[in-house]
Amino acid sequence: MSYVIAYPGTAGSFSHGAAMAAFPDGTCVGYDTFPEAAKAVTEGQADYALLPVENSFAGAVLPTYSLLEKLPLQIVGETMKAVRHHLLGVPGATLADIKHIASHPQAIAQCDEFLQMLPGVQILPSANTAISAREVAAAGDKSRAAIASIEAAKEYGLVSLAENIQTSATNTTRFFILSTSAIPLDTPSKATVTFRVNNEVGALVKVLSSFADSGLNMTRIESRPLPETPFQYFFSADFEGAMDAAHLSRAMAAARPYTCALRLLGVYPRAEKPV
Repeated sequence: MSYVIAYPGTAGSFSHGAAMAAFPDGTCVGYDTFPEAAKAVTEGQADYALLPVENSFAGAVLPTYSLLEKLPLQIVGETMKAVRHHLLGVPGATLADIKHIASHPQAIAQCDEFLQMLPGVQILPSANTAISAREVAAAGDKSRAAIASIEAAKEYGLVSLAENIQTSATNTTRFFILSTSAIPLDTPSKATVTFRVNNEVGALVKVLSSFADSGLNMTRIESRPLPETPFQYFFSADFEGAMDAAHLSRAMAAARPYTCALRLLGVYPRAEKPV
């Protein structure tokens, strides 16, 4: 069966590459923004959405978690992609010509050391790496460049002015595969939950102990503020272990008394290595 996969960006983006690797027989459709890609699934235009959730260097991609809070989507899979950034310009341009560089804020953060060596160059955040490359190509201006993949250079007829400019040599982005269905793509070995703890001593410890006592190993935890409630926070966490429904239900039930909100975002197979 051929699935339709929505991803943020356009041809040549890292999300596009991750989507094609995860669904080699699927039809991958790009959208300008994260919300548009996610809503393509909730509105029936796509079977799955693939959204970046975490980078090994720059950390969490918070807009994805915001969408998971608002939309009826479940995590059914994950994939990882090695990220190699290039500075792309129009043919004939040189590094000395560049006055403006555009890219997604995550890509900018991942290339911070390189960008610090370009004093006087204006750094412009954009919606997507490949969209930035496409706009540089359309402008035909030697003073403009984009941080994007080498695939984007080939897609839009650009040249690489500087290769592998990411600060970390092992730069990798993790993506969630989202669906309106809760059925995982393969045998689940991982779960992601979000929660808010009660305002009482030791509540967070008790929540985490509840999962640990159920045999689930926490591999990631992160807090972030609630926009509508100043200086209040919620947590997101990943767990690995036995993910059968009964076992996970017991773990959630044990943790629930210590929370004022607890939601399972999905159970899914763990990605083994970057594509």
